[in-house]
Parts: sequence; C-alpha cells; structure tokens
Amino acid sequence: MKFNITEYEGLINGFYKKMRESEEPLSSIRLSEDTWSLKEMVGHLVDSASNNHQRFVRLHLDQSLEFPAYDTEKWKQVQKMNDFDWHVLIELWKYYNDFLLHIIRNINEDILNHYWIKDGEQLTLEHLVKDYYKHIQWHIDLFDRRLQELKNRSA
Repeated sequence: MKFNITEYEGLINGFYKKMRESEEPLSSIRLSEDTWSLKEMVGHLVDSASNNHQRFVRLHLDQSLEFPAYDTEKWKQVQKMNDFDWHVLIELWKYYNDFLLHIIRNINEDILNHYWIKDGEQLTLEHLVKDYYKHIQWHIDLFDRRLQELKNRSA
C-alpha cells in the first residue's frame, strides 16, 4: 500500500490527545473577527473528514467524479461550532478519522488512479488521501499557534 498508515494514526492520536488536554473555556474564543476559534478549526476538520469520506468511498465505485464545492465560511456560519460541546466535537473528529483510516486500509490499489475532477484538474484518489493528512497537519500547526496565543492572552 502506498499510504503510511502508522504515520496517519500517530497524527490523529497525537492531535486527539492535544485537543483533550486543551482547556474548554479557550475553545470558543476568537482572537479577532477574521480568526477562527479552536472549535471552528476542529469543526472545519470534521467537515474535511465528511467531505473526504464521500470522495474516498465514491471514487472506489467510479473512475471519475465531480463533487459539489465546499464553501468553508458558509459552512462555518451555518454550523455555529462555538455553540457546540467541545468534548463531543473532539470525539466526533477522532471517531470519524478512525473510520477513515479503516477505509484507507482497505483501498484497492487498482483504483488509486480514480480521480475527482476539480476546476478542470484530475486529482487522484491516491493524491486525495495523502493531501488529507497534509491538510490535517497544517491545521494542527495552526491549532498549536492559536492555542499558544490564547494562553498568552489569558495569562
């Protein structure tokens, strides 16, 4: 298999631990109008998991597909993550990602070249899986910076 499942598991489990150790009162704070709270970041990652779940499964079944656009800000406005329970959100993210790892472990290598047509570009299933974990890592780094900013501000 072309995927580093052990690395992906470490990424998921490490971030899960970090989120569980984070103070809930900090999770809803937005440092400014144009920054996301920790809850909004994790909510976005749940969106990413759900969108990629569709891509991973549907690209098993069809060689090429187009998917609806994902408008991050509109989804954030509709879902109002800052009003949602922090611990439930963390668990949702963790369990969804455990399920995605199960799907990825069972991807048939013969379909890794199936692709999503996005803005005229062909993004293969293999690329989508690897990019999903790069995306998570980017948000973990942002989460770390934001958490530190929040702690500094409340000190």
